[in-house]
Amino acid sequence: MKLFIIGVVLLGVFSNGQSHNLQMVYDKADGLMTSLKTQLEELKQRYLEVAETPQKAVNQVLYPSSCLAAGINTNGIHTIEVPGLKPFPVYCDTRLAGSGWTVILRRRDGSENFYRSWEEYSQGFGKLSGEFFLGLEKLHFLTTAEPYELYVHIQDFYDDSRDARYDNFVIGNASSSYTLETLGKYSGDAGDSLAYHKGKPFSTFDHDVLGHGCARRYVGAWWYDQCQRSNLNGQYLDGGRFEAKLSGRGITWMSWRGYDYGYKFAQMMIRPKCFNNLQRQRQSN
Repeated sequence: MKLFIIGVVLLGVFSNGQSHNLQMVYDKADGLMTSLKTQLEELKQRYLEVAETPQKAVNQVLYPSSCLAAGINTNGIHTIEVPGLKPFPVYCDTRLAGSGWTVILRRRDGSENFYRSWEEYSQGFGKLSGEFFLGLEKLHFLTTAEPYELYVHIQDFYDDSRDARYDNFVIGNASSSYTLETLGKYSGDAGDSLAYHKGKPFSTFDHDVLGHGCARRYVGAWWYDQCQRSNLNGQYLDGGRFEAKLSGRGITWMSWRGYDYGYKFAQMMIRPKCFNNLQRQRQSN
């Protein structure tokens, strides 16, 4: 290869009447060889990168951004991924109010302690198959990645149930103490016991921005004001109606059975609002 290059350079030199300067020939040849080696190394590196790309694509697992995006039609635990967070498991509910719902809170038997610290509510706790709270940090990233609606289902100890639905649910970031920023329009038969808490930061016994002491007073954690009209993270109290000294400490939703009643079952779920747009499109076709 080098002899060939020298020959090419010699032809150029002789054609220009520069046969007297053989040193110049070798210098030019060395320069061309160095340049070719550099280009060959660059081509080799690009080839290796291209060759590795298909394998990377095979190894990379792509997760849906929500239970709705997963397209499932059975209840169960699935992994989702939203911008800003690593993939994490969620419980998808398809039976209570249709498909595509991500459960963010479930109370059903008192097996889990909900009188927890700020850090625990930020990260989430409990078992997805039982009682749990998904976590405020996840709620923030979910509800700001795309528009979400909220569905609240409560059931009393007579097995009667009521529902509340809000069409624009957004939770603020950690620096805002995960403020309940918006709820949107209410619909349902449970009554609206959440609008009172709109615009309020989340409070726990060790993180009380407003200083009203509501988390300690009602043994829970919520978007308290002064103090609450709903308290789904309150104490699980068997039997429903409880004595006056425990007023407001149970799993309360005041607009249905009042302030002194704790529900047997409570579940909060969220779903991307694009589901409703798809439904309307299907109905119009």
